[in-house]
Amino acid sequence: MPKISIVITAYNAEPFIAAALDSVLAQSFADFEAIVINDGSSDGTAAILDSYASRDPRFRIVHQHNQGPAGALNAGLRLASGEYIALFDGDDRFLPNKLERQVAALDAHPEIDLNFTWSIWIDAQGRPLGIHSAKVSGRLSYLELLEDFVIGNTSSVVFRRRCLDLPDPCDPTLAYCYDLDLFLRIAMLRPGNVEVVPQVLTEYRRHPGQISRNRWAMEPEWDRVVEKLRARSSLPGAARSLIRGQSNMARYFAFLAYESGQYRDAAGRLLASLRRHPWLFLANRRNWIDRKSVV
Repeated sequence: MPKISIVITAYNAEPFIAAALDSVLAQSFADFEAIVINDGSSDGTAAILDSYASRDPRFRIVHQHNQGPAGALNAGLRLASGEYIALFDGDDRFLPNKLERQVAALDAHPEIDLNFTWSIWIDAQGRPLGIHSAKVSGRLSYLELLEDFVIGNTSSVVFRRRCLDLPDPCDPTLAYCYDLDLFLRIAMLRPGNVEVVPQVLTEYRRHPGQISRNRWAMEPEWDRVVEKLRARSSLPGAARSLIRGQSNMARYFAFLAYESGQYRDAAGRLLASLRRHPWLFLANRRNWIDRKSVV
């Protein structure tokens, strides 16, 4: 059994998938299996994936009819056999020491169930955009993540396979916030079980075709996740953290609107963030100083 299973999902990822898989092959930590789910791609993704499987037996390629991102991830998670699981979107890139650092951190701290790295954003051509994830450090609780989801992107995460408590860990009814929902449920397992590996080890690609830019669909899904969490958690302080989380998410949706050139809508989302929690909005350094950090 490999130490870590990398679960990679790809849908019409032909322009990016080779760079993603090359970054897996360049890892300093070699005891892995790479399970790649081709979720009904109609471009040249399948042929590229098959070429990697013929080169390296650690790659396992599954071609399936399109089931959406949550369905694709569930298919990969069901096949994973490693002690740890790394998630990887087929348009992102790992830096060479990513798995080594995250595996070592989990080995050293059995009380940690999930860790994630800092990320930088790159464009479709792989060039840095000058934007980075929030450079937090230390350990985080469920309530802290609910308040401010600083994980930032799926490809930065590694977690213990034992945390998967359902046959379909990702809610298949969620097309956009399925990963956020999964990570928050893992964080609910016990206090302080999420840790930051404080180094930029993930490159998160931004391009016009990715689903995470669709704020119109993400907003109602976030509201559904909030309702699910309200039903599942009775922790003291959860209601307060949810209000703060809604303020922070409104700020993020404002960024997505701004990124799309919809400046009036962006201003409206910022106003919604301010109204939900005025003190939090005014005290958040990312709204005033650190303009290169968006999550």
